[in-house]
Amino acid sequence: MNLANDLERRAAENGGRVALIFEDGQKFSFDALNDDSNRAALVFSKLGIKKSDRVALYLRNRPPLVRCLFALWKIGAVPVTISSLYGKEEFLKAAETSNPVMIVADEETLTRATSSDIAIPCCVIDCGKDRSLDFDNIDTMASKLPENSLVADLPSGGDAVILFTGGTTGEPKAVSMTHDGTFETMSRLAKFSKGGKKGPYPLADEERPPNLVPLPLFHSGGQQALLFAFHVGRSVLMIEKFSGQLVSKFTSKYRLDNLFLLPTMLFDLVHLSGDADLSSVRSVLVAGGEISSTLRARFEERYKIPLLTNYGSTETGHVAGWTSIDVRSGHWIPGSAGRIYNGVEVEIRNEQGAPLKEAREGEIFVRTNVSSGYVAESDDQLIDKDGWIASGDIGYITSDNILFLVGRKREMIKCGGFQVWPLELEEILREHPSVSDVAVIGTPDDRLGEIPTAFVVRSIEKNAPATKDELINFTREHLAHYKALRKVEFVDGLPRTMAGKIDRQALKTQIKH
Repeated sequence: MNLANDLERRAAENGGRVALIFEDGQKFSFDALNDDSNRAALVFSKLGIKKSDRVALYLRNRPPLVRCLFALWKIGAVPVTISSLYGKEEFLKAAETSNPVMIVADEETLTRATSSDIAIPCCVIDCGKDRSLDFDNIDTMASKLPENSLVADLPSGGDAVILFTGGTTGEPKAVSMTHDGTFETMSRLAKFSKGGKKGPYPLADEERPPNLVPLPLFHSGGQQALLFAFHVGRSVLMIEKFSGQLVSKFTSKYRLDNLFLLPTMLFDLVHLSGDADLSSVRSVLVAGGEISSTLRARFEERYKIPLLTNYGSTETGHVAGWTSIDVRSGHWIPGSAGRIYNGVEVEIRNEQGAPLKEAREGEIFVRTNVSSGYVAESDDQLIDKDGWIASGDIGYITSDNILFLVGRKREMIKCGGFQVWPLELEEILREHPSVSDVAVIGTPDDRLGEIPTAFVVRSIEKNAPATKDELINFTREHLAHYKALRKVEFVDGLPRTMAGKIDRQALKTQIKH
């Protein structure tokens, strides 16, 4: 398999249908997107890019990034998607880890990509030009497009793309994803969401709205959303950067019927000022982090839309989740991560690595073929010799194969020898009317080893926000004494990674001694 196959298939099926809509109104048919990708593939080939070569795409979240991804897949090369928000040091570290043979930058990222600290050839794309790549001789090569497919034949398990993980508790890790594995996890989700119906799937009716892709394409969720839409026959509505106002605007304009969001995006929509029209949306799929019961309740109360969860990671792909079919049939269990998908192997293990029986809490281990492993050898210790990936999440599985999450292993606070989970404290604190948002981390303590410390964003709706002592006492009223807060810091906002998750490493630097 090759990730460019679905684009080729849709172009052959009905090339005139709209494939991609950008936020500024640009529209690209499947034929146009396929032809542009072919042109770019030929240029990459002329520049010496060969099968299995890694090419860093250091581009803003705009249509040229889509064309470059498909172009590189067509010739069997491996895109390395680097966030355009990375600063110089972050970019250099990503390039050093992934070791690409070429960097493709745009006019905004060019300065960082051509730093004197790195000696990798760099090409430039002009993102301001409509449907063009600013490579030498692209116009003359356009007439040499072959009539047959450009899609390269690849060996089973061939690497497709290198993605960087969120890095919420440490440095982002470079993960190599395979073509076969990505197709498998996409097909698994499609079959699950369509009530067991297998593909290939026909193009959706022309009046069906596009699928919004609110996540950047350097994010595994963004790439999966793009590829999934083409896989099930839907067009894509692409935005450069998420905002609640933008989602509301495009939902109303295109009558979007589903949304795929991160928890932080839900938070922004819940706190969006003024009216927001999401009336056409039937369900919202949430992935990429824990969602608190308070946030869930506030969203569903405001918008009257059920929230569905999807648990997985860059390394494992889709592991468990719910669909609108589950909600209608009464199978959905609030508070759970979801039913484990068929074909995914999941084990719960204790600290010694031994599998645990059902309903026992432990670390979640997953085995799929989505990833061929980490690029850096130092990270490979997270995958054992049998291919099991340590998720770093703590949870348990019921007899019905339903997965529940408890917290993150690396985020667990060991307070006086007792285990304290930040998620549990955060859930309680969000119930307090003076708390708008909160994150809890463990901070050093001479006596107890670590103590739970909360960073609280105060609600603007209260004239007299709670004091630090009041919040600490509030947690003592609801939880065992050893789980209660010991310290509170009031902040204007919580730092987040480029994947939208709370950056707990950054919070540790804000501790006041």
